[in-house]
Amino acid sequence: MKLKNAENKQKQKLTKFLLQILVVALASLGGGISFKNFFESAGIIPTGFSGLSMIIVNALSSIGANIPTAVIYLSINLVLFFFAFRIFGWRFLVLSGVGTGFYTLAMQFGSFAPIVEIGERGKDLLLFAIVGAMLSGLAVGVAMKYGGSTGGSDIAGTIINRYFPKIKTGYCILMINVVVILLTIISTGQIELALYALVTSVISSLATNLVLDGSKRIVAYYIICDNDEEIANAILEKYHRGVTSLEAKGMFSKKSKSMLLCVIPYAQTADFKSMVNKIDNNAFLFSAPVTETMGDGNFLKENSIFKNKVRKSNNCLKNSVRYSRHEKIKILKLKRKQKRFSLK
Repeated sequence: MKLKNAENKQKQKLTKFLLQILVVALASLGGGISFKNFFESAGIIPTGFSGLSMIIVNALSSIGANIPTAVIYLSINLVLFFFAFRIFGWRFLVLSGVGTGFYTLAMQFGSFAPIVEIGERGKDLLLFAIVGAMLSGLAVGVAMKYGGSTGGSDIAGTIINRYFPKIKTGYCILMINVVVILLTIISTGQIELALYALVTSVISSLATNLVLDGSKRIVAYYIICDNDEEIANAILEKYHRGVTSLEAKGMFSKKSKSMLLCVIPYAQTADFKSMVNKIDNNAFLFSAPVTETMGDGNFLKENSIFKNKVRKSNNCLKNSVRYSRHEKIKILKLKRKQKRFSLK
């Protein structure tokens, strides 16, 4: 029985990983197609490493070397992959490799003649910049949400976000893009192109943040129930969220009941309601959106499973000089997993 459960878990993990690869590949194709049709065809130099690749291609073409933009973009990413692998491990490398590969293929072969012809005529450049930026930002956001990347400044932005979590990934990319905008002005001498690059940078970063932060909304749930202990324990153990019990009295029945208050991420609300209904189908539950939270999260369960594991791992490290690479990776994963239960 245990062996069967282990096999099922392995199959589920494999299926989930394959689904991640598929979504990252499709998102990257969309990003590459938007670059090819809306940026390169119209001569708009976008921000990010794709824009940097165009600047390098233009510089090389001026000395007679004709190298495709996709080749330059792929070469730059090989350097970034080295650092990404050292920080994020093989899973991120595989997903980002798939993303970059499909993005590069779309950059080279994903042109649609009607769109390219309009872009080459040089009309509606602002419209091309806006639509291209929106599609690129959405593609980047979807790829990163599923654990991958389309390469370039996406990886660099993710690396910065890992070391400085308070800086959103989209804004990390925005800072990198400022450098590319300055290079655009220097290399072309046209402020107009730099302004288009600025438009694409702002819109794409907003679209990226929309995808990445769309599931990070917080909801407060109030639960009036009879099985308050069972529901509270389920919330503590399954969602690792603090629960507050409030005294409530029904003015019609004149009976006293417990009312539980819990704050959870929006992404978990569907599963949360299902769990409450399974434990007590007579529970009265209502929610309210949370616009701001303050505090360091001390209300979370002190004996949380993940807190204990991380605490024991840290003590183990302090008391031992040598420890295996496997143990280091295990501890790092625990800390990353625990971060998902933070409200901030």
